[in-house]
Amino acid sequence: MSRSARLFRRFAAVTLIALSAMAAPVECMSAGRGPVWEAVGYFPPSPTSVPRSDVGQTTLEVKVIDGWVYITTETAVKVEVFTILGQLVTSRDLEPGTVRLQLGNRGIYIFKAAGVTRRVNL
Repeated sequence: MSRSARLFRRFAAVTLIALSAMAAPVECMSAGRGPVWEAVGYFPPSPTSVPRSDVGQTTLEVKVIDGWVYITTETAVKVEVFTILGQLVTSRDLEPGTVRLQLGNRGIYIFKAAGVTRRVNL
């Protein structure tokens, strides 16, 4: 087999491995630990909460405490969590109240919910 054929086969194998890793869900890549959602009750949003523009006084608050992401909402919303590269990590329909989320890896995540987009650093 010629040198160029061996290089091409090696390049094809590396490309295939890289593409399959990119296609795998993020939850599977976090060393067996996927996102953990826990309801923790209800804590009123702080005055610095982001108001939803499409529904009067409804607020959504996202904050990080000790590696957990706390999401407080006054209405039912769907929350989607993405990596900084746009890959969906997890999503959940939340009821009014406070929920905490632990993600498997540290990094920068994008939270989308109720017409609000927030960047969170873990």
